[in-house]
Amino acid sequence: MLTAAQLRAARGLLDWTRTELAKAANISPETVKNIEHGTFRPQEQTADAIRKAFAQHDVIFTENEGVQLKKDTVTRYDGIEGFKNFMEDVYATAKLMAEAGQQDKPFYMSSLDDRFFIKYLGDFFTAHIQRMNALKEKFRMRILVKERPHTYSSDEAKKGSYREYRIQSTNVMGNVPFYVYGDKLAVLIFEEKSAPQIVVITSSLVAKAYREQFEILWNTSKPLNKIEVAK
Repeated sequence: MLTAAQLRAARGLLDWTRTELAKAANISPETVKNIEHGTFRPQEQTADAIRKAFAQHDVIFTENEGVQLKKDTVTRYDGIEGFKNFMEDVYATAKLMAEAGQQDKPFYMSSLDDRFFIKYLGDFFTAHIQRMNALKEKFRMRILVKERPHTYSSDEAKKGSYREYRIQSTNVMGNVPFYVYGDKLAVLIFEEKSAPQIVVITSSLVAKAYREQFEILWNTSKPLNKIEVAK
């Protein structure tokens, strides 16, 4: 049984509004309000949808009307195949969030240098951009770059993209790229003479902290008004 107290506590762990929970569970904000006020007892189908929405963000309901965060996990992706598997996880997360209507929570990437993506992924990276761009009506990504990217085709430049760029001053930008997607933080390690290594921490609290840090950098960065098209 899902109680009003559990629902309020679970929202508090993720700092979700009723509207955000409603989108994630595909129910109405009024339904969330009525459950929390005790004026409506959800059917099992509605309760399952709510549980699944929270579970996707590492929040689970326990016995005795409890709520807790899942234990944080760390996943490591090594080499080119590992890099591709990481990008598959990025896409799967983006697709899931787009379907849940969570376009108000864009993905963030700092210290991007597209040359490493091109070097290690090649055509796979182009295909990845295309499938992500297919989600652009419901999905957004903000990117802080060291230099102007060179991965846009002329067609993509004309049609627009899910990606928005800004240039961060080099004196405040770190050298190690990080990627925040969903409730995950990825640290990407690229070196000229070794294969890529990616470490992903699954933790809603860690992801939230890095989102907030990114927003500070984003708000003090210069807009990138012109995209250089790949030749």
